[in-house]
Amino acid sequence: MTPFALQRELEKTAKIVGHIELPKEHQPAQPVKADPNDFLASQAASPWEHEAVQRDFDRLRAELAELKAENRWEDILALLHPVSEKWPDFCDSGLDRELLRESGFVLCRLGRYDEAMAVVKPLTVSDPADVLAWYNLGYAAYEALYAAGKDRSPMVPAKRRGLIDTAHHAFQKSQELRPDSVAFFYREAMVWKDFEDKPRQAIPLFERAVANYEQFSAEEREAKHQQRPKYIRAMYHLASCLLKRGQPEASKTLLLKVIAEDGDRNHMSITFKHFALAKTLHALGRFKEASDHLQTVVVQKSANENIDYVHELAGRCALLLQQPDKAWNCIERIPERRRRPYIRWTEADILCARGRYAQAVRVLEKSAERDRMSRHKSLIRMAKVHVTVADYEKGLDAAYQADTFCVNTYGNGSREAQFWRAACLYRLERYDEAENIVSELIRKNFSYPNLQNLSRFIRQREQVARRPVVKLLK
Repeated sequence: MTPFALQRELEKTAKIVGHIELPKEHQPAQPVKADPNDFLASQAASPWEHEAVQRDFDRLRAELAELKAENRWEDILALLHPVSEKWPDFCDSGLDRELLRESGFVLCRLGRYDEAMAVVKPLTVSDPADVLAWYNLGYAAYEALYAAGKDRSPMVPAKRRGLIDTAHHAFQKSQELRPDSVAFFYREAMVWKDFEDKPRQAIPLFERAVANYEQFSAEEREAKHQQRPKYIRAMYHLASCLLKRGQPEASKTLLLKVIAEDGDRNHMSITFKHFALAKTLHALGRFKEASDHLQTVVVQKSANENIDYVHELAGRCALLLQQPDKAWNCIERIPERRRRPYIRWTEADILCARGRYAQAVRVLEKSAERDRMSRHKSLIRMAKVHVTVADYEKGLDAAYQADTFCVNTYGNGSREAQFWRAACLYRLERYDEAENIVSELIRKNFSYPNLQNLSRFIRQREQVARRPVVKLLK
């Protein structure tokens, strides 16, 4: 009998009879009983099971990538959500974080922003170093704000403030965890620019996004190619902020760089790039060059692209070039039903330049009736038209309505409307009332063309009116 056969026979006898004590070196190794809470021991004991889980997870990833490429968001949500019910094995293996982040992103795509935040926010608590969870949370808040603005749907102020604060906090945490990112700084800058209208706070964040990309090596830019569109957009929006802050020359320089860097890739559309440059040239008083860029947009736009705002600016440039008929042709390219208030204001200015004051008033009246947010601007323009045709009572009424609207809507009166109230009162020889308004505007350091002249004229007329009348006797 061979030694191996003998050993097997002894083991068998010992198991049955139990009277032979085998040497330890001949005893078979017994597996250690695994602690049910020790996932590492469990994985080591049955590697084939965990390899199967990884293969299933990789297959799911591939399927998700295919569905995302086709923008099949509903199908992705049906496949993933809720992750704990659809994929419990992945949850048990700790592979659920990626799926939860994907669920949050897809819920955003479907406009279910509150659900998206509810899915990803716990990830930031369980692992505060999960940079993508922070970014997804900020992105969900950002998209909720963007959708409300796009749809012009009212949002409770407290909720809006909460979303803005959430976006700021989440993007700032992302920046702390990955300070070389382009997207994280770009996104928070957009919150300041679009939802808080604070270009001063947005500018350094846009500058950081641009600087982060430009410090990448050629190899890093290739590896992080998905950051390039944010780099181009960061420069574009930085130029917009600089223009708002009264730096049109710096804005122009940056936009020329955007056009050169973007080339034919069109991370920003041709329309946006040339329109932005035209706005900057308009601010610089270079109206002919601005018109040329706007014409580029008209020629190169896509078939169904709405460029009403381009026609409006082209009309204003033509008006400033003393070409009112050409300006009118620009406005007529915009269908009547699509003429938003800012277009109506330009339309009225063009009508006035063509001597059609009564028609301009009717246009502004129609705009004021429908405008809930900037009605005062139409009313102030109406006041100016009435002053032009010496109808001071109507001008006074329009200016008063504009001031009252601002008080009721925003809590503060319109100083421009108050100036035109004072101008109409002056023309109506109600000098004391006009003087009270003008003195208050000067006291508040209001800067407006001819305010000081109006104050001087009022004082002169008051002095004339107060001189004693001397009767000449024969």
